[in-house]
Amino acid sequence: MLITNRPLISIFSLLSVGYLLTACDQVQTVTKKLKVLRENGKETAAVTAAALSPEPVQTIDGSTFASFVSQKDKLVIVDFYADWCGPCKMMGPVLEKATTAHPGIVSLGKVNVDHAGQLPGEQGVSGIPDVRFFKNGKQVDRFVGFPGEETVLEKVVALTKEIPAAPAPTTTTAPVVSSEPKIQRMKKDWLPPGMERR
Repeated sequence: MLITNRPLISIFSLLSVGYLLTACDQVQTVTKKLKVLRENGKETAAVTAAALSPEPVQTIDGSTFASFVSQKDKLVIVDFYADWCGPCKMMGPVLEKATTAHPGIVSLGKVNVDHAGQLPGEQGVSGIPDVRFFKNGKQVDRFVGFPGEETVLEKVVALTKEIPAAPAPTTTTAPVVSSEPKIQRMKKDWLPPGMERR
C-alpha cells in the first residue's frame, strides 16, 4: 500500500514558490527585462548582456572606496549622502541621469554616511550631499550641497570632454534558445525478448 502525504507536499510546494518569488530582487529585475526583450523579438547578445549588467549606481564603503575611485579612463563620481537628507534626495536622480547620459564613461558610487563607518571622517565630509569627482584615482572637483540640476549636468559634461568614448557594444545576434526541449524520434534497434524482426 502506497501512502502519500499530499497536504505536506502542497505546503512544501507553496513555501518553496513563495521563497523563490521573494528571494532576490535582482533576479526578478533581470527576468522581467529578458521577458520584455523576448516578447519584443529583440534578443541579441548585446541587449542580453545589457540586461544582465549591473546597475549604473554602486553602493561603496571603506573597503571598496579606493578601488572604485581608481578606475582608469572614467569620470568617477562619489556621492556622500544620507536617507534623511532632503537635498541628497534631490541630488540622487540628477547624478543617475548624468551617469546614464555617459554610458561607459561615468561611474557613480554612493556612500551612505550613516552606514559607512570611518570613511566619511577619513575623507573630510562635513556636510551632505558631498559630491566628489575623480579621474584615475585623483580628485579633480568637488561640491557640497545641491547647486541645481543644470549646474551638476554641465559640470559632468565639462569633466568628461577629455575622456574617450566607450566602444559601442557589438550587435551580433545570439541564437534564441528555446526553453522547451526538442522532441526527437526514438531509434529502436532492440526488441523485447521473444520477439523477432519481420
